Amino acid sequence: MRIVIVSESARYAQRKVQMNKDEIHDTVTRLIVDELESGNVPWRKGWNSHGYMPTSMTTGKPYTGINTLILSIVASRKKYSRGLWLTYKQASALGGQVKKGEKGTHIIYYKMLDGTDKLTGEPISYPVMKSYVVFNLDQCENVATPAKYLVKQEPVEVLPALEGIVKGYTNAPSIYYSEQDRAFYDPSDDSITLPSLAQFESAEEHAYTLCHELVHSTGHKSRLDRWSEADKPSRFGCESYAKEELVAELGACMILSSAGLALDIPNSTAYIKNWLKALKDDKTLIFKASAKASKALQHITADEGAHEEVSA
Repeated sequence: MRIVIVSESARYAQRKVQMNKDEIHDTVTRLIVDELESGNVPWRKGWNSHGYMPTSMTTGKPYTGINTLILSIVASRKKYSRGLWLTYKQASALGGQVKKGEKGTHIIYYKMLDGTDKLTGEPISYPVMKSYVVFNLDQCENVATPAKYLVKQEPVEVLPALEGIVKGYTNAPSIYYSEQDRAFYDPSDDSITLPSLAQFESAEEHAYTLCHELVHSTGHKSRLDRWSEADKPSRFGCESYAKEELVAELGACMILSSAGLALDIPNSTAYIKNWLKALKDDKTLIFKASAKASKALQHITADEGAHEEVSA
């Protein structure tokens, strides 16, 4: 089997730069690993990414496969306002241009071609992998955003029970909302950032996402100081971070349950199961994480007398 790889530079449309298979795979791997280590969980989302999911601006079709992940990572890092992408030529065809100094992002296109084996003369099929360079709409000038992406959705309700939880959280972190495609707690400035309320699929999904991040925030040194040097979740994908995610998931479920809010048990169970797989199915982790989640619940709700551990 042979692989033909062609890379087209968007800045110099006529020049073709060769990238071999290993280089492309290494680039993709670095992007994904860096994102995972930054603490994002891009496959667990309860909000609508329409207009934020990577989409070809000229065709209106979302990207698929690895390109979805690559462009989502880049858009999140650069804080692009929309997930709309186009090539250098496409920007020019629309009467605009890529801003000076902007760097494009490589995406990958696979196609199977038919040919003939030079040694045997037998018909064969082989993959051609092309690497294209695309730019986000924010990197362009004089290119208008399509009207359909400017339609605003109605924001979901902030459930009264959730408002009570946040108000009752003493010394709570700052909470921000912005039109983007990620939710995260940043311990460096003790803040939570969520997508806009108009992006969430339901009030319950918003409640879950916020509670998940609230539990993360209890690990801060000013609160439960859960992250000792030995157990600090320094990078996403490491064992300590996976354990912290279990705490946040279980804690979110506990908070929602204690407030009488709906739980999405199938999704939560599947999510926890994936983390246990990553941690070699250590069943004891659920109980350890549950104890920490219980303390997080107590801290957020200021219910120091509840959920006391009972010795056997």
